[in-house]
Amino acid sequence: MVGLLLGFFGLPTVVDSPTAQSVTATATVTATATATVTARAEPPGADAESSAEPSAALPTGDVPLTDITPLSGMYSNWELKPVVMGGQRFDSALTTEPGWFESVGWSINEHYKSLTVTVGLDDNTAAYPVTVAFKAGQDGEKTLKTATAQINRPVKVTVDLTGVAILHVEAVQADGNSSVVALGDAMLHQS
Repeated sequence: MVGLLLGFFGLPTVVDSPTAQSVTATATVTATATATVTARAEPPGADAESSAEPSAALPTGDVPLTDITPLSGMYSNWELKPVVMGGQRFDSALTTEPGWFESVGWSINEHYKSLTVTVGLDDNTAAYPVTVAFKAGQDGEKTLKTATAQINRPVKVTVDLTGVAILHVEAVQADGNSSVVALGDAMLHQS
């Protein structure tokens, strides 16, 4: 009776029953795992680098610059779209709105001798001039040519690419204003 009373108040009680028995629980767990491994045999002396897929060859002849994949794999803040510069329509111009600075680059591996391009501002943008620089090198450390993009005054530019492995195009707007600069009919030439 005392145990019942103490249990009622939440206090632990020990009951020493003559009929109490010890119980031992036993559990058995069975697990099955299946793995599939696919392996490719390499010829003797081959390593991972030599068995890698070759990269795509650069196009030959006269090639639109936009046919070459940019170094980053995409144009980031640049886009291909139709524009009108100085009353002339360019159906697939490479454009950006730099604000301050935008850059894009291509690995051309000394494959092309020159680039011809029309540089200007879209006729439907603010008339803030933009400096466009064509540069060479891993970080664009060598300036090949510059042009000023102005409203209603597109300029045809020829850039010598002899010995250029990496080509960068930079658009710089010193005052931070926003104008749409365009590169129309950008064409790489092998000869």
